[in-house]
Amino acid sequence: MEFIENYGILASIAWNSNNWSADPTAADLKRSKYDFVKENQHTHESINFGHERYPAEADGFYIGYTPMLRRLPDVEKAKNVCAVFFLSSDYQQQNRKCIVGMYGFPELGWFERTAEHPVYETYDAGNVRSHVDDIIYFEQPVVIDNERVVREGLLPKGKLISQQGFNYLDSDNVFNILLLAARQNPNNAKLAQLLKKFPNDLSYVTEVIDTDAFRDFLGSQDADSLESLARLEKKMHQLRAQLKERVSSFIERGAIASRVKALTQYKCLVCEALGMNPVGFAKSDGTPYVETHHVEPVAQRAVGSLGLANLITVCANHHRQLHYGNVRLTQQTATHFSFEIDGRRLEIPKIKL
Repeated sequence: MEFIENYGILASIAWNSNNWSADPTAADLKRSKYDFVKENQHTHESINFGHERYPAEADGFYIGYTPMLRRLPDVEKAKNVCAVFFLSSDYQQQNRKCIVGMYGFPELGWFERTAEHPVYETYDAGNVRSHVDDIIYFEQPVVIDNERVVREGLLPKGKLISQQGFNYLDSDNVFNILLLAARQNPNNAKLAQLLKKFPNDLSYVTEVIDTDAFRDFLGSQDADSLESLARLEKKMHQLRAQLKERVSSFIERGAIASRVKALTQYKCLVCEALGMNPVGFAKSDGTPYVETHHVEPVAQRAVGSLGLANLITVCANHHRQLHYGNVRLTQQTATHFSFEIDGRRLEIPKIKL
């Protein structure tokens, strides 16, 4: 990604024990580090992440607020800002500093609320707005301190967390914060969707999400028995498509796959149906090389897609053809699959123990 200065802003807001979707608690007001809050018993940023609870404006924007932008930044200097991250001090946890969420592709200015809701009588305006789909609350905040800022490149070189105003972030800083947020919140579908709107280099972030989430999903789980396959399939419904594909690959390398290969005598079942030599080259252990393939794509979450009856053995060439070639599954019964491959109709028996 091209390096861009002033690509984001990190701005402070007062702590809110109701996740910035409702009024602060009495303790929030009493323990605030801001004199204005203590004196006025009010935090105007209290519904910054109420975007799923309260109505947006007619144009689809939802309005937030940070006292750090009461004096708006220079328009020219802020023209490339693509993300505003909100930082708050959690007084319940030794005042640790937490990045609690973000407004993606924001507009900065002074915006009066025109949508109707009783809460807007108190919170009537703000100075940052984004479309609802681009506003993300981090259920698991990104906890930072100046040591981590330097170590992980969260602020421009030589800068520390601002005590009085806000920090500009360059594109590398925005990338690094998004990476940490994604790792902390791997199942946040809205965050995953927002990342797709950023430049292509940020696809790396989603790869990291999938790697970490895949490890968390599996835990100590294996794919070495029919019972473990059943457990995996039961858990699969919570996963995004990319993770389902990774689980599929995990199974295709497991002990169940080895049993399937032995049951088919290490034959490529497509080669056999075509009348070709179905046995590949011998590996160092003397067994023929063959791969396993899920006929029904795992990502489609069909019941039984992780099961033994959905696996066939194929050579490397036909495995790729099944994924990328002119292939259509025309029918399946309890005993066989019917394929059309390059215009030829083939029947392949299902595997049974």
